[in-house]
Amino acid sequence: MKWPGNAKCVVLLTFDLDAELMWYNNYPHTPGYISRGQYGVTVGVPRILPLLKKYDIPATFFVPGANAEKYPGVVKSFHAEGHEVGHHGYLHEYVSKLEKDKEREMFQRGMDAIEKTIGKRPQGFRSPAGDFSENTLDFFEEFEFLYDSSLMGDDFNPYPLTNFNPHSRIVEIPFAWELDDAPYFQFLFSPYRSGLSSPTHVFEIWSSEFEGAYEQGGVFTLTMHPQIIGRVHRMQLLERLIRFIKDHPNVWFTTASNVASLCREEWDKKAG
Repeated sequence: MKWPGNAKCVVLLTFDLDAELMWYNNYPHTPGYISRGQYGVTVGVPRILPLLKKYDIPATFFVPGANAEKYPGVVKSFHAEGHEVGHHGYLHEYVSKLEKDKEREMFQRGMDAIEKTIGKRPQGFRSPAGDFSENTLDFFEEFEFLYDSSLMGDDFNPYPLTNFNPHSRIVEIPFAWELDDAPYFQFLFSPYRSGLSSPTHVFEIWSSEFEGAYEQGGVFTLTMHPQIIGRVHRMQLLERLIRFIKDHPNVWFTTASNVASLCREEWDKKAG
């Protein structure tokens, strides 16, 4: 793929504004858990936006519709500062567990909430829990999405979802748990995902992954959550990573929709 301005590599910084909804499906609705979600809105976002502005980086924020309704000022600030707002369900629901009619309802409510908040329909989708139902691809076509960023069929190369639907023109921008802050940092009372990794350890992984994307001329997609990455020591990690990436020549920081639009155009040309 040839990137604009002779860019050798593309970097997508993406953030999932799950807020309290991260905890509602599988955890008690108690003040302890709820406050963790609120932290992302009241502390995490106010740290993230100035950092992006400092380095003149456009990002993509995936927002559940219910959070667009609950925190419209925050979501409007994303749009006002030139960031993309993508669809992330309505209640951060696991679409793979929904009946077809309910899944469609959640798609519609999420779409409507974002459009009402920023005056623009989202072009892309990221599924909570990174999975689909047998009907999800049909809804991508119905709601005219340009791209998805939920699946893991590649690492640095966007690909068309033709392996599930031979006629699909949906661009898949691959997601990876290795490039998500939650497995490393989100503390849970269980042996798995204990969530207190050293930022130095995570920097080693993320920087190495970036170097792979850079060498291959691909797309480095990082997934973060304001309530997780927003801690001071993790924001220091993110800034260190940004500086590391910027030390490499010809890197293009952009939004997911920009990448997807270019991929779609390229594929359409090849299709003739």
